[in-house]
Amino acid sequence: MVMKLSSTTLGYDIAKLAMDVMGDRALLAPGEPSAPAMGMFGTAYMWSLGVLIAGGAANIQRNIIAERGLGLPRDARK
Repeated sequence: MVMKLSSTTLGYDIAKLAMDVMGDRALLAPGEPSAPAMGMFGTAYMWSLGVLIAGGAANIQRNIIAERGLGLPRDARK
């Protein structure tokens, strides 16, 4: 679970950085003549968001790691 959390977060951070560096051109769709890298930046960013959420939100994964892996007590419910 730690590996999934770190790898999906890293993938999202890299895709977000690419979007920030490329600016508005990164949002061009695949097949657009002026899209950088054949339009893969927008697709990679959207895909990384889906993968990040797919196994549960990051804060839920952190709670599971803390409780089951490290033996920490559960969060107090409000």
